[in-house]
Amino acid sequence: MKNHFLLFALLSSLLLCSSLFISCKPAKTASFFELKYSKSPCKGQCPYFDLKITEDQMVVFNGRKYTTIVGIVQIKLSDEKYQKLQNLIKESQFLETDAIGYNRPFDVPITKLEIMKGEKSKEQTIYIEKPQNLETLLVFLDMLVLEIQEDSK
Repeated sequence: MKNHFLLFALLSSLLLCSSLFISCKPAKTASFFELKYSKSPCKGQCPYFDLKITEDQMVVFNGRKYTTIVGIVQIKLSDEKYQKLQNLIKESQFLETDAIGYNRPFDVPITKLEIMKGEKSKEQTIYIEKPQNLETLLVFLDMLVLEIQEDSK
């Protein structure tokens, strides 16, 4: 009987400890930053890639299809480009405005932009029409994608 009680106490302790570790997520600090930018495939030869930029200025480009580089390339953004990106995000008011919903036209690639900054997070799905406030930010990201492909040849 005593052994059953010890076994029960041990198992209960293990379950409690494991549930505490599983539910604990690291807190996002005020300086936390992550941007994800991607384009999906279409029936033609649309560039298909994922791009991620983090607070340490690291950029991970994953060219999937119809890009000059197919595979993963990692670079570090210069301080100047990283600051320009931050300014464009601030000017676009992306995190402060509501996402715009669109109906997806047939055979048009999906562009996704997700930004997480501090406690704020927002994702926007874009088809043909680009929200005006995002034009310069999207141009900057497209130019960055082209630069990465050109430099990685």
